[in-house]
Amino acid sequence: MQQYQHNTNFNNQHNNYQQDNYYQADQIKDKKTKSNFWGYFLTSTISIFLTAGIILGVVLSVGGNLFSTADTLSFVEKSKTNIFSSTDSETGAEDGLSLTFENTPENKAALSKLESIFNLVQDNYYHELSDSDLINAMATGMVDGLESPYTYYMTPEYVEEVEESMSGEYSGIGAIVEKVGTTFQISDIIEDSPAEKIGLMINDVFVAVDDENAEEFEDVTMLAMNIRGEEGTKVKITVYRPSESKEYEFEITRASIKNANIRSRMLTDKIGYVRIVEFNEGVSDNFITAMEELQDQGAKNIVFDLRNNGGGYVNEVLRMLDYLLPEGELITEQGRRDGEAFEISESSGETTGVPEDMKFICIINKNSASASELFSGCLRDWQKAELVGEKSFGKGVGTITQYLEDGSALQITNFYYNLPSGENVDGEGLEPTYEVELPEDVRNMIISRIDPEQDTQLQKAIEILEK
Repeated sequence: MQQYQHNTNFNNQHNNYQQDNYYQADQIKDKKTKSNFWGYFLTSTISIFLTAGIILGVVLSVGGNLFSTADTLSFVEKSKTNIFSSTDSETGAEDGLSLTFENTPENKAALSKLESIFNLVQDNYYHELSDSDLINAMATGMVDGLESPYTYYMTPEYVEEVEESMSGEYSGIGAIVEKVGTTFQISDIIEDSPAEKIGLMINDVFVAVDDENAEEFEDVTMLAMNIRGEEGTKVKITVYRPSESKEYEFEITRASIKNANIRSRMLTDKIGYVRIVEFNEGVSDNFITAMEELQDQGAKNIVFDLRNNGGGYVNEVLRMLDYLLPEGELITEQGRRDGEAFEISESSGETTGVPEDMKFICIINKNSASASELFSGCLRDWQKAELVGEKSFGKGVGTITQYLEDGSALQITNFYYNLPSGENVDGEGLEPTYEVELPEDVRNMIISRIDPEQDTQLQKAIEILEK
């Protein structure tokens, strides 16, 4: 086997991404430091572990003349319309904070409507609201009103939740939850976690947390924040199990949880198995170690299990693909940053860590999303893998996260990506080469707990590689 050397060029040759958001090969094990840009992600974002100013030249003001136009403000250009301006309440001096727009009829009409709404809410809401209360609500509403479900405001508590989940260590019950319509549903469960030990199952729907109706929680983060807590404390959870049309109530003791992102073993004398739980921090190191160990044990072909993998860091999945594939294109990205459009591509290096004739099967299901779809789709397009299982989630866009001064952040849909074939999976998903469903009686079990003989998707993967 040719000596594998990692391609260290991912994201570093492009001005579109700050270098300190990404890890070089010799930095993978270092603790991630917080910078203004929080890397970029390929994750379904609707999922979270239940565990322990505006760009474009716009600046928010903090008081003074709230709604006004360029015609009445001498310090604003006549070609602009001003919505927020700030003056000192005692001296009347302008402090330079403003949010301006082009002075067009459309903008004036929209601002006039906003002014009416602002005044109506301020004068008639059932309790008194300050200007800052309403401005904060408007900021949140701005991102909530955009067309992308992956663009949203994150409170400081939300940021902490996501950082903890991506680090691979948690404090809570060990369930992974996604919002499906208006309900919160378990999409995966960590092995040996309190959630597994107490009897929670995949596809269980939350009804209540400590007697609070789950429908009252605005999003998955609010649900998580009510479930997480100090290790050793208890939380009462009520779930509805669709497969039995029955509700269950559990009292669960919270615990510290470490989520192993890679699990591997030999399936036969010549077929290895790697389950990629999530593309979180450090997963590429663990992946390469697992692949080397399997090859030492005689693996000639590999089954990659990406079922219920919701995605993660792009640089991690690119490094894994670089290990598996010869020199060539892995992904193309198109988007915007700092007001400028960009189009870039990422490619693998000359060397690989596996023999040229090694073949792969990727097992996917409806919860395999984003980075999982990039990993599987790229191997498929290179004709190195066939796909077995169910149609994947369908997320072909990536996000960036910008921190704000108070510890909160904005997650922004920043680019869309195409596979080597030019396909974009957003809203479409990957169609499996072989469509195979799990038997009804094991469909809600943790993947690793399914008896291999009952795992029809795994058995199909083995069958293909043994031909």
